[in-house]
Amino acid sequence: MTRISIPYGEETLDISVPEKNIADIVYPTKVTIRDNYSVLNEAIKNSLGTQTIEDFLRKQTPVLIIVNDATRPTRTATVLDTIERNMQTKDLRFLVATGAHRAPTEQELRMMFGKHYRNFRNHILIHDAKDNKSLKHYGKTRYGNELWLNRAVTRFERIFTIGSVEPHYFAGFTGGRKSILPGIAGYNTIEQNHKFAVHPRAQPLNIDGNPIQEEMVDCINALRNREIISVQMVLDKNNNIYEAFTGPIDKTFEMATRMARRIYCIKIPAKADIVVTVAQKPFDIDLYQTLKAIEHGRIALKESGVLIVVSPCHEGLGPPSFARLFSSPKSIEDAVKNAEGYYQLGDHNAINLASLRKWGEIWMVTRISDTLLRNAQIRQFDSLKKAIQVAIEKKGLDAKILFLINGSLTVPDIQ
Repeated sequence: MTRISIPYGEETLDISVPEKNIADIVYPTKVTIRDNYSVLNEAIKNSLGTQTIEDFLRKQTPVLIIVNDATRPTRTATVLDTIERNMQTKDLRFLVATGAHRAPTEQELRMMFGKHYRNFRNHILIHDAKDNKSLKHYGKTRYGNELWLNRAVTRFERIFTIGSVEPHYFAGFTGGRKSILPGIAGYNTIEQNHKFAVHPRAQPLNIDGNPIQEEMVDCINALRNREIISVQMVLDKNNNIYEAFTGPIDKTFEMATRMARRIYCIKIPAKADIVVTVAQKPFDIDLYQTLKAIEHGRIALKESGVLIVVSPCHEGLGPPSFARLFSSPKSIEDAVKNAEGYYQLGDHNAINLASLRKWGEIWMVTRISDTLLRNAQIRQFDSLKKAIQVAIEKKGLDAKILFLINGSLTVPDIQ
């Protein structure tokens, strides 16, 4: 028997699995541990642009700093620690890029900003995608999407974005341009952008020809009359900074995606009968964020296999646009039909879940109500040990199990 420790929120689930049943236990690539501040200081010194972040902040004109919300593991406070001496007397405003997510709680804001929250709490703006009065029109994308952004950007000629780059199951990668779209975009703009999530080029690790990313490029181009500088980080499996890049937003994003591929894209020998995919913090907050682990697990699953998703989801299903898909046994099918004529935010998730249900079974070890999951034909288990036992009984005593210990950030590459 092989003992495996599975992260589950603040707990650890220790299980024993027959060695013959283990296909692989996959983590993001092991990398040499580096000091967060050393990595950032090196990136600041070796800017990809004509000026460093310090030069940028020394200027006297006001600066808008756009930061991720708590659903991303971005080391925002660490970046602020590094540039602290350049922030003391500057006219700074912070804008939390929530996209279509809820506003962060007070506790989350303290976690995001660290010791700097006390000094800058009155300088922090929270984006609200549904507050039309806070939005300004910036034209259209190449696909005709009306581009509405938080009007705070109109008051600043200089913008500094702080992001981290990880795989994303339809945007290709998070980070970079995502700070703007969906980060500070209006709800309708986000909704129209996300309808491309079912496009054949909207895949993990793919940017080229991906309409999701192409609209993000259009969004950055709409702000070309502003000076935008960025720091983009690539984190290791413990959310420490492995590499960072500073400079123009496009260049930093490109370099970070190259590094992210090396860390998060893992070769596996074959697909497995059973895949256990684990959503770790902060992606285990709800089922909507857990979709990243589900979609990456799907890549490694054989047809008619069993996908076991491990995620506490202590905030339940997620935003209303997603939660509505679990309101009745017909909700997903209805959303799939409606998406053909009138797309609503969340319909792409219905299409993906319907497709996955045809490919294999979805089981979950979670705290979400069993009734809600049954509406989506997802089977709930209180015990991971029990779920694996039943899956082996179903797929055969010699069934092979692949464990994605950080399924949200690990993209299997079938050799």
